[in-house]
Amino acid sequence: MATTTIGAPGVTFPDASVQASAGATGIPVLNVYTSSSTWTKPATIKAIKVTVVGGGANGANASGTAGGGGGGGGGTSVKTYPAPSLPGPQPYTVGGAASSSSFGVAPATVISATGGAGGSGRNGGSGGIGSGGSLNLGGSGGTAASSPSSQAEGGGGGNSSIGGGGASSAASTAGGAGRAYGGGGGGGAAASAGGGAGAAGVVIVEEFY
Repeated sequence: MATTTIGAPGVTFPDASVQASAGATGIPVLNVYTSSSTWTKPATIKAIKVTVVGGGANGANASGTAGGGGGGGGGTSVKTYPAPSLPGPQPYTVGGAASSSSFGVAPATVISATGGAGGSGRNGGSGGIGSGGSLNLGGSGGTAASSPSSQAEGGGGGNSSIGGGGASSAASTAGGAGRAYGGGGGGGAAASAGGGAGAAGVVIVEEFY
């Protein structure tokens, strides 16, 4: 009985046909970049989908009986690029806390997303915003701290499109750190607890072959 075998020169099927290379699967290759570098186009690629998320901002420290406001979440920009529109290597930047992330070379291919704004006093910081993409999203703003008192709670950090904001705080505890890419940090609670750190952004490149 004829069987399928794997070996040189490839996969040999029962009808004696041979497949010497992998076929297209329709499943994209997902690259998650957490530090800045350059993306280089593979020769056989058909298109890429890029998502950039700015960094979330830090929550504010409490001051006496006044809790701190939460930091804003980073913005997001998403764009699909056909391979011919990417003539050469494309630099990308991954923003740290409250900093912008970007992909591409201006003006032809660049997309970017700003980081969130930090909490200020009791007030929550505003969210960042995406630009240049086919889909541009704003991060959520951090929430304000509760009214000043010995039990004042810090505000919660704002969410990014893919990242959770840091938890609000109570009973003299520090604000929670941003929980995923672009999440803002929570504000500190009375008395004088520190704000949580915002989470760094991310650049995600999905490759289609």
